[in-house]
Parts: sequence; C-alpha cells; structure tokens
Amino acid sequence: MTTKNQENNKEVRTEEVLARNPLFKGLEPFYITGMITRGEVRSWPSGSQVIIEGESGDAVYFIISGRVKVTLYGEEGREIVLSILNEGDMFGEMSIIDDKPRSANVEAVKDLECLVISKSAFIEYLSTHHKVYMRFFAYLTGRLREATRQIGGLALLDVCGRIAHTLIGMAKEGAAAKEKVVAIERPTHEELAAMIGSSREVVSRALKKMTQDGYIKIEKGRILLYME
Repeated sequence: MTTKNQENNKEVRTEEVLARNPLFKGLEPFYITGMITRGEVRSWPSGSQVIIEGESGDAVYFIISGRVKVTLYGEEGREIVLSILNEGDMFGEMSIIDDKPRSANVEAVKDLECLVISKSAFIEYLSTHHKVYMRFFAYLTGRLREATRQIGGLALLDVCGRIAHTLIGMAKEGAAAKEKVVAIERPTHEELAAMIGSSREVVSRALKKMTQDGYIKIEKGRILLYME
C-alpha cells in the first residue's frame, strides 16, 4: 500500500524533474503543479512499447524516470533510432497539435515512469498559461531546427563526424555551446549505429579512434565529449 509520505515524495520528485524541462525551467512552481494536477503518473517496464506509429495521439508524456528511444522501421524491418530521451524530456506532443496519427514509435529502454497528460487537459492548460504556451511553440521550432541539423550531419559528415554530431545533439540544450567538456548519458553501440545509419562494428571502430585521438572519453554510463 502506498503511504502518504511515498505519495508526497513522488510528487516532489515529479516537480523536480519537470523543473528541468524547457517548458518550465525558471518559472514559478505553480506552473509545474498546474500541469501535474492535470495528469497521472504511469509506469512501463523496460522493453514496453509506449507509442506505436500510426495510432491516434491522445496524450503528452513527460519522463519522470527511465529512458526511451524514438524509432521508425524500414520496409525490411530495419530500426532507425530518431532520438534517445531521458528524465525531464517529453514526447507525444506532435499529434496533440495537428490531430494526425503518431509519426514514430516510442519504446522504453529502461523501466519508465511518466506524467501523462491527456490531449484535452494539455490544450486547456496551454490556453490558460501563456508563458508555457509560448515556450511550447519555441520548443517545437527547436525540434525543427534540430531535425535540419541532423539531416545535414548525416548527409555531409563521415562516421566519426556523424557520431560527434549525434552526441552533441544528445547534450542538454545550450550545454555544448558553453562547456569545454560535455557529459552525455552513454548510448549503446547499437543505438548509435541506428541513429547515424551505420553498423555496430563500424561505430565501435569509430569510437575507439575518437578515444585514441582525444575527442571523447568513454566512462561507465556516460561519454565525455571534448569540445576544444
């Protein structure tokens, strides 16, 4: 049975994580609590399919704990990883805006806990919280810019360049521009290969070369990317 203290701790944890999301960062606490009261916390074990491409979109998800990958599948079943999302990130927002089916799959790669906000509650919240409304559309614009950056990187760079390009994109917003050393939660070689359109073996060799050349340092659970 869940005690009142456990419930309070979970709510505090949710508030702390949402405070790192670009929609709420630096805003007064009532903006966050207003969103929390409109949703519910749900959990999925690792390996669960949270969103399936083509289904109707009826909710927005804020990651409280865990990790997901956003994927597409080719005609022969080849998986393409579009992005890896962690605590504080959000997904599922596109279908809320255009009323079209989900554009990609989302799978839990670690045990996952999300604050889930229904479409109607999310739209109602935006209509009464102008600051978050404006930040939401700035966030969508940023997503478009990032997609353009990724396309350019995949088309123009070699494997090492594509890996570096992808790792910088995985860093938190603004970190790569301000820091000499950027720490990124370590993706698997398979995930990196799927993100840059290569193979695990090629990625392994490229990471080894980048380490030897002093561009990165691989540690347990993270990769350090040296910007200078």
